[in-house]
Amino acid sequence: MTRRLILLAAMAAISGFPAFAADGAWKFVVDDREHPILTYSVGDRDVFFVGCGHAFAINANYPGAQDRKGAASITISSAQSSMTLKGEIEEPEAGETGPARFAQQDLGYRRQDPELYEKAWHKLEDKLFNLLDSGKPLTISAEGKSYVLPPVDAPNWKARFKKIC
Repeated sequence: MTRRLILLAAMAAISGFPAFAADGAWKFVVDDREHPILTYSVGDRDVFFVGCGHAFAINANYPGAQDRKGAASITISSAQSSMTLKGEIEEPEAGETGPARFAQQDLGYRRQDPELYEKAWHKLEDKLFNLLDSGKPLTISAEGKSYVLPPVDAPNWKARFKKIC
């Protein structure tokens, strides 16, 4: 672990942040249906997910109240920029345990919106991808709580993702 990541972990512990998720790994894959997926996983659990298929989907462990239901938002930030995403808390599957999960589809656009996947939508996609590809740790926050992910280190993920989707 680099000195900077160790320092961030110490700062997170001192300031009361719940976790520095440095014990996981970033991975970019193309699934069997040719859909690109970028994940940060710890063990067999995804902490953060961006994928494109029928919809452009973002899922993340929700750092706020774990009993929250319905509408929610998270902010993803690096040292240089941030982006707030509005979405919903997913209902867990029967018997499923783990943290509450935030979900957003199509960067907040409605499926019927004629602007979906047009110029303004692609500007948002570019902003998200540039933030994720900043080479800096990423803070995921909501309701005054947060966790930190290490910089995305999946090789050439952004170009490969955009080429497919």
